[in-house]
Amino acid sequence: MRAVDTVSRADFGLLAGLPFLPSPSTQYRFLQAVSVHDGLHFQTALGRRLVTRGQVAPGCPINIDGHNMKTYSRKAMQHACITQEDRYGKAIRTFSTQDQASKKPLIALAAYSGTTVSQVTRRVASLTRDVLGGDVLLVADKEWYGGQLIQERHTQYGIAVLTPGKASPKRLGEFDPVPLEHYDQTVWGNVAALYTTMTTFNGPLRMLLKKRREGKDFALITPACAMTAGTAMPTYTKRWRIENFFAENAVLGMDHLPSLNLNAIQTMLSLRLLAFHVVDNFRHDLGPASQKKTPELIHREFVDGVQGRVQLRRDIIEVHIDGFAHEAAASAILTNLDTKLENAGVDPRIPWLGHRRLRFTFH
Repeated sequence: MRAVDTVSRADFGLLAGLPFLPSPSTQYRFLQAVSVHDGLHFQTALGRRLVTRGQVAPGCPINIDGHNMKTYSRKAMQHACITQEDRYGKAIRTFSTQDQASKKPLIALAAYSGTTVSQVTRRVASLTRDVLGGDVLLVADKEWYGGQLIQERHTQYGIAVLTPGKASPKRLGEFDPVPLEHYDQTVWGNVAALYTTMTTFNGPLRMLLKKRREGKDFALITPACAMTAGTAMPTYTKRWRIENFFAENAVLGMDHLPSLNLNAIQTMLSLRLLAFHVVDNFRHDLGPASQKKTPELIHREFVDGVQGRVQLRRDIIEVHIDGFAHEAAASAILTNLDTKLENAGVDPRIPWLGHRRLRFTFH
């Protein structure tokens, strides 16, 4: 395996609980040993904990997107998978869901190239529904536009999809006859709330039709027939948060994969989600000035280049940090950590570290 930046391997550091990362061969054996099912079970448990802690609120719209990912290992890649521009092809796709309000990822499912949206959406949506414990509104792009897919998710699983309508000749012919008096002036532009049908969907669909300044029409389709323009338009606009998530968290290795083994990929994705939530909670605990900083900036300011030592004393892992520029901010969070966790109803013992506790001191 090719050597990678330490930031993108932060998940293994969290797993080890120490500043020493396991060797690449040890990491690879561990990744392969965990099944896809166990990786997804971990993500579900992690998401439920976010809900329990009040960091994710059930009932909020959920963004969903497919993402092409690269691999670290060139040896595992066939030459046909590498384009002339020396970029990796679509060897692996991940399908992810994200809580729109908190911007926190919930589920990331790995699949080999060629897997279609209709093949994975039921599983991804069901896992997300299990996390939230109720019905879900998935906000998607045009890849999720399909009557049969929308029908099955809505009628069988209580999952509504909000997606743009494709500009087919039939749909474009439906846009033109809509009279101007059906359009309402909103902060989102001139929008008409109508009902429409699809050949593979049983029953009416809600269509929010918008007239753009350049004269082109834009329509949102959803089986949630009570949805209004005041709800649908801002909800769809926030779908871009999942695109921004991949861009902002590339430093954590969110867009790189360790191999082409699906077990290893799914385990790695689960650890990446854990690493993100640790960084995200840390920057929120630091206060308003740090809440909008990217993980890369948080790492640069609070982790990279920090000096210290780790000592094991019976059931305590002592972490001594020296000469830290942001000592006041970090010390306020990490000093007496076990007591703070107990007061919050959280067991401070770490299972994968022999049920030991962490104790931080700053010098």
